[in-house]
Amino acid sequence: MRMREPISASAGLDLIRSGSRRRQRDSLLVVCAYNEANSLPYLLDAVSDHDTLVVDDGSIDGTHRVVSRSGAALVVHPTRLGKSFSLQDALGYASSQGYKVVIEIDADAIPGSRAVSSLIKAVAREDVGGASVWQVPIGPRNVSYFLDEFIWSMLNHGKRAQQALSGSCHTGGVMNAFKIDYVPRVSGAINDDEQICIALRSRRLKTVLVKDAVAYFDASSSIGHIMQRRRRMVTGHMVYSKSTAPSMDATALGMAVFWSIREKPSRLPWLVPAVMLELVSRLLAWKDSRDSVALERTKHWVTTYEKNRISDIRDSSIR
Repeated sequence: MRMREPISASAGLDLIRSGSRRRQRDSLLVVCAYNEANSLPYLLDAVSDHDTLVVDDGSIDGTHRVVSRSGAALVVHPTRLGKSFSLQDALGYASSQGYKVVIEIDADAIPGSRAVSSLIKAVAREDVGGASVWQVPIGPRNVSYFLDEFIWSMLNHGKRAQQALSGSCHTGGVMNAFKIDYVPRVSGAINDDEQICIALRSRRLKTVLVKDAVAYFDASSSIGHIMQRRRRMVTGHMVYSKSTAPSMDATALGMAVFWSIREKPSRLPWLVPAVMLELVSRLLAWKDSRDSVALERTKHWVTTYEKNRISDIRDSSIR
């Protein structure tokens, strides 16, 4: 694997390695990873036929060694900078290499068989700037799983509601695609998904949900993990005067609750616990949004909870 000259530390990069896979298309799959040595082999194997870049954001578990063996392109940060800075470096790499579309996916996710191609097809439309997938959490069937599954189903249906109401929806989540020429900058953002949506809509481009594109990912491992994640996400939404997230839109949220329970009535017992958890998360997020130290910490997107077995996600994606 050929080594490029190191980029200056001020750019946030320690080194770039070009992947051994031959470039075949105008889209680049991007993974922003922090301590994902256990998860990445499954994901990189699943997308081995696609041009891929991994940004290792200061990992200490050998993530960069896993990527080096895969043939994917690699960017390494010497220290932890945060998700938005990692994505910004990925956009810089993609632009320098002539890619037009970035497909971003979480390191602990596995795309369904048609997810990548469906997203590429969606953003190929002239009036569409971004697209996201239907997201399915996988994990052991315990209390935290059923709560998380309900919350993510509401996010899916919330996007569906937004699209029905206005023709566009929030693109946030575990996997999305967007045209990079219309997204000038995301670094420093607490919620880069919001930044991307706002940039695309300012160009009057639609952001859509592709229902036949599915991504499976690691469900929250505990109620504390759900609350930590929701607190971080909602903080990111609150710093914008008008959020694009369905959870911050009362009409879309109401439709999402109705559609989620109608789709699977067994979710109904989890409605009250989910509402209580969300209220607490929002209260904590409101507090964080007014604290400069908390806002800076939130940019790093660090979780303090263990992951579930990534093999379960892989097995679910190939059923």
